[in-house]
Amino acid sequence: MNYYEIKTKSTIAKELYDYAFNPQPWFSHYNFNVKPIPTELIAQDNFFRWLHARYGFVVGVLKLDPYTCYDWHTDTRRGVGINMLLTPFDRSVCAFAPNKDGIVFEIEELKYKPATYYIFNTQVPHTVYNFETTRYLMSVEFVKDKDELSFDNLVKDIKDNYEEDFKK
Repeated sequence: MNYYEIKTKSTIAKELYDYAFNPQPWFSHYNFNVKPIPTELIAQDNFFRWLHARYGFVVGVLKLDPYTCYDWHTDTRRGVGINMLLTPFDRSVCAFAPNKDGIVFEIEELKYKPATYYIFNTQVPHTVYNFETTRYLMSVEFVKDKDELSFDNLVKDIKDNYEEDFKK
């Protein structure tokens, strides 16, 4: 599995998008322009409050300029992340290639839904192609690295201990 859609919707998607346009500076981080999100804003969302009680993490908005590509890669430190596209549905593509061998290989596109968090398997090769407009994405970086927190473990924890609570 390359990504997992979290069932509950974000309650702060608009606020995160608006935060991208505040006067706080952007910083370079792994070839992205990033703006850290204050803890007070993240704490307004039920899912993030639950997640913060279990894991240490930081959240930022990532900015990708028009007509740019973030080339195929796996993350060097992160084993897993949580992402949400903030830009209204423009022309940007996020794709995974679980069997990226040779020049031609199959890909799987992640088609982001509005106000939806996705657990992102950062250890599967992935890329982003962005076209006409600036792309803004919220991304979670956990304190634990890829040897301490994996995609599979986080998905299982969320399914068993977060989403199950909402079924009751």
